[in-house]
Amino acid sequence: MRPTGFCGCGLSLEDQPGEVVERRQQIEVPEPKTEVTEYQQLAVRCVCGSEHRGVFPVGVTPHVSYGPRLKAYAVGLVDGHFVSLSRTAEIIADQYGVQPSDGSIQKWIGQAAEILRPVYDATREALVAAEVVHFDESGVRVKGQTQWLHVAGNAEHAFYSIHPKRGVEAMTAAAILPRFEGHAVHDHWKPYFRFEAVTHCLCNANILRELRYFEEANDEHRWPVRLREILVDGKKAVEAAQAEGRTEVAAARVEALLSQYDDWVNLGLAVFPERPGEAGQKGRPKQAPATNLLRRLRDFKTEIWRFLHDFRVTFDNNLAERLIRPVKVKLKVAGGFRAVGGSEAFCVLRSVWKTNQLQGVNPFHTLRAAFAGG
Repeated sequence: MRPTGFCGCGLSLEDQPGEVVERRQQIEVPEPKTEVTEYQQLAVRCVCGSEHRGVFPVGVTPHVSYGPRLKAYAVGLVDGHFVSLSRTAEIIADQYGVQPSDGSIQKWIGQAAEILRPVYDATREALVAAEVVHFDESGVRVKGQTQWLHVAGNAEHAFYSIHPKRGVEAMTAAAILPRFEGHAVHDHWKPYFRFEAVTHCLCNANILRELRYFEEANDEHRWPVRLREILVDGKKAVEAAQAEGRTEVAAARVEALLSQYDDWVNLGLAVFPERPGEAGQKGRPKQAPATNLLRRLRDFKTEIWRFLHDFRVTFDNNLAERLIRPVKVKLKVAGGFRAVGGSEAFCVLRSVWKTNQLQGVNPFHTLRAAFAGG
């Protein structure tokens, strides 16, 4: 941007030499517009009488069709950014002047899921072979019924599946935990412990929330406060060791933390002791909620403190919870899945989309390549 006019001395600025003293940049997107490409099929008749016709590119149907970029854009808005079908059609119409039907977009979602299923299956196998995987589950609505969305993931892969059941049957159908032999980070949902080849690691964020509840409900007791503080101290000890480039917490520090932990768990159980079963009583005697928590803290000490001994294991299960959370957004937008096929397609596409993001790949590129046959 060259200055114009005259200097105060009267000389013209156009005749004076200049130099760049400041740079500013502005990012803009191109004007949205559609491109219509006409493909003409040629027929060649051999001298022998046989006729040969050229082959149209993949996706070019006998009627007017939409191209890979537009299809990828629509599918990405729906299953990548959780925009409803009707809103997606409106956005495309506002931007490009063409409006595909809701049915067309739903069809593209099914096509993309079918094309990308091998990628989905490869993600499952990558997680089976991983050292650490986070697991979680949450209820969703499919055809007006409650079903369960299960997620498995780590820093590089995300895998979603939907099943009518929440427990072992669903976990088996997802086909990761039955073959997994690494470290599984999860909450205290009992079906996880049915998979005995797994090294179990419990989410301490859940435990902190439970301790906070008992701290507020029983403010005269110190055991919930101290146990919460000890767990947080363990987390800070790991973070300090990692910041210093160490691969383990000092043995003396580990021993002190675990000793304090045992003391306060035992003190809590002295306040809320286990109730023995009565003669002739069937089943386990009912325990106070605080007793149940303290028993878990005692009986699953190894799984709770796994993060202190193995830095590959995180303190909490936030990774899996972050994978689940966006799906709740979709449920607020759409209210649920209207068909089982739609929920299955969502799992495939969401797995591919999130895995792309974790690996630094633009998921729209993946969708465009899928529709283009590349």
